[in-house]
Amino acid sequence: MWTMTSVGWAFVVGYEDLSHRRIPNVLTFGAAFIAIAYFVVAGTSPLGASSISVLSGLGLALVLTVPGYFLHQLGAGDVKLLLAIALLGGAMIAMVSFVVAAVTMGAAIAARASLRPWFGVPASAGRYLPFGAALALGFVVATVGGEAGLFAAFSQGS
Repeated sequence: MWTMTSVGWAFVVGYEDLSHRRIPNVLTFGAAFIAIAYFVVAGTSPLGASSISVLSGLGLALVLTVPGYFLHQLGAGDVKLLLAIALLGGAMIAMVSFVVAAVTMGAAIAARASLRPWFGVPASAGRYLPFGAALALGFVVATVGGEAGLFAAFSQGS
């Protein structure tokens, strides 16, 4: 149940970032609140991560996003989104989400740079790419991949 609910949440987050170029606090704080409440009641994250994994995921999320925020490469919504992802699924889900997002953004940047001359778009146009949508995609890949056993070898420690 939590897997499908989380995937649905990720699609809403991705849609919001793609269409409005922002991630509403109600989505990030709401998910974080639900994850914390679930943890207090059940003793694990909604996606089954242990307390150590969740705490490691929170630290990892901060290390991976705060420098980008201070360098004006990521928005505050991106930072809050990865923190919410860590609360929902722990360190492995947070790491896979970030890696998939980084690869996705790298491909998008390369595609945009190579296609720009064909369409006559100036280099300064459309500088911003929605990293939150890529994080949401990474979360879906990590969550569904984990359910399918794709990351089972890596998640033995979490």
